[in-house]
Amino acid sequence: MANQQHEYQVEPVSIAPTELRDERHKINEILNEYAGEGWKLVDSVRIDSSSLLFVFYRPTDS
Repeated sequence: MANQQHEYQVEPVSIAPTELRDERHKINEILNEYAGEGWKLVDSVRIDSSSLLFVFYRPTDS
């Protein structure tokens, strides 16, 4: 079986906790945009109360 190669992408997002309810569409847009390009969400990392990192991966062509 051949080794599968992947590439990774990290997308930082900053949203104030008080704005989270109003800014959910921003997160949805980011996730849908990456999914449309073939990326899969691996993890989300909370940096602090207003900063997240979304980690995506997808297979490479090689």
